[in-house]
Amino acid sequence: MKLLLTTAIAEAITLLLLLFVAVPLKYLGGFAVATSIVGPVHGLAFTVFAWSVFREWARDVVTGREALKLFAGALLPFGGFFNERWLRSRAEDGEGP
Repeated sequence: MKLLLTTAIAEAITLLLLLFVAVPLKYLGGFAVATSIVGPVHGLAFTVFAWSVFREWARDVVTGREALKLFAGALLPFGGFFNERWLRSRAEDGEGP
């Protein structure tokens, strides 16, 4: 569960960096290399997050519905922070391993 929490935070931060820093730098500042750097970093963060969700689902730590909720949160700006808060409260309640 700790890996899932860590990857949820990383995914959320890299998505915000991509959307609110790298994309404006590319289109408003003409600094195209910003998306060339942040884009793959976010892609890696999302891939590891997705793997973590599937891993915890396979271990019956999260249900299928909860896994879908985590993916939906990861697709929305700031949604990853809702994922992080939910995962943290779940860990504190002792629902995780």
